[in-house]
Amino acid sequence: MTLSEFKQFHLNIKIRMIVSFVSDVAEMSIFPFMAIYFSDKLGLAWAGGILTLTTVVSIIFGMYGGSWADRFGRKKVMVAGYMIQTASFVIIALANSPWFESVWLTFIMFFLLSITSRFTDPASEALLIDVSSEEERPSMYRFIYWSTNLAFSIGIILGGLFFKTHKFELFLGFSILSIFTFLLTLGWIQDQYVPKKDEKVKNRFISGLVSNYVKVFKDSRFMVLSLSTLLILSLEFQLYGFIAVRLNKDIHASIFGFIIDGPKMLSILIITNTMIVIFASHIIGKMTQKFNINSVLFGGLFMYVVGYSFLAWNDMVVVLIIAIAVATVGELLFQPIRSSYVAQLAKKDAIGSYIAVSGLAMDAGQILGSIGIMVSALLSNGMIAGLFLLIGGLGILGFYWSIQDSRIKTNEEIA
Repeated sequence: MTLSEFKQFHLNIKIRMIVSFVSDVAEMSIFPFMAIYFSDKLGLAWAGGILTLTTVVSIIFGMYGGSWADRFGRKKVMVAGYMIQTASFVIIALANSPWFESVWLTFIMFFLLSITSRFTDPASEALLIDVSSEEERPSMYRFIYWSTNLAFSIGIILGGLFFKTHKFELFLGFSILSIFTFLLTLGWIQDQYVPKKDEKVKNRFISGLVSNYVKVFKDSRFMVLSLSTLLILSLEFQLYGFIAVRLNKDIHASIFGFIIDGPKMLSILIITNTMIVIFASHIIGKMTQKFNINSVLFGGLFMYVVGYSFLAWNDMVVVLIIAIAVATVGELLFQPIRSSYVAQLAKKDAIGSYIAVSGLAMDAGQILGSIGIMVSALLSNGMIAGLFLLIGGLGILGFYWSIQDSRIKTNEEIA
């Protein structure tokens, strides 16, 4: 991605990208390591319970965030969430300082960080849709996908280097950055969405939420697109479930004297994925502009499904690396277009709610990823690969049906 591409976006999009980049670095520096922190301090049972509770409540708050972004405006939801996040970072830093340490205070603030992160996500996504045109959305989402992966890589590295030995400094640094992002949002974001006044639901905590999502769940094209996304993304989450377990059992190779076992192979695959996203996104984006948008979408989906199906059964190191490369390029092709189509299907007065429902595909995909380990106990690797192809094929068919909608405009129609 280039600076000139970044400059062309609306000010709200630029600020949102900066804020999200900082937030993603912070989250990946902290969240993946909190399981280790809580298990060390409280034991495995407590750690598992804490993380499960946090995930479930975060999903619920994500739904409220989407509803409230439509009822009260994007900026109000974002500012409220970022204010709580900033306070949480500061208190976590104090609770892990050289002068004071409290694991339960850390848990409460970690809990608040998690739920407010999900609470603000639909509002910030809706903000992007409000100020972007249909022509620029594929480029915008490609840029966001690239910056998110870069932030995740930086965050994992920072967490690995400093979380165990310099927690206080890490939390303090992100407290300062969180103050910066809060002030940036408060001072420069301009909310162009004007909520409709609905006297019947404005004071009803539960019924207001339900009424917002009834119209989303009745939108069959959008719901099929969301379910299809769930099926497709569930394959990627197998990388950290079934595929990781399979590699640990099946991979024992030596290349030029370098021993490659399952964990090393998994690391190689993740590094390959990350490097392609960071260094090839711009090139792939430029190349695809010459082709029909739906051809790019379905070509990417096919590559993605085939790549992960090969990862399910093949034992050759070179083939596995090629498979993850093919799957990653496929994801780079279809994800920006999928996000753009979600934006087109979302009705203007309920964009936040649509985004929240779309985000549930990620949560459900993680659940299916864990189920894959259990299923693998009953099926051979070849049968699992066939199952991946079946799941991916159903997802592709769902994509095809869902985009046969008058709200969807291809690049030819936009032009």
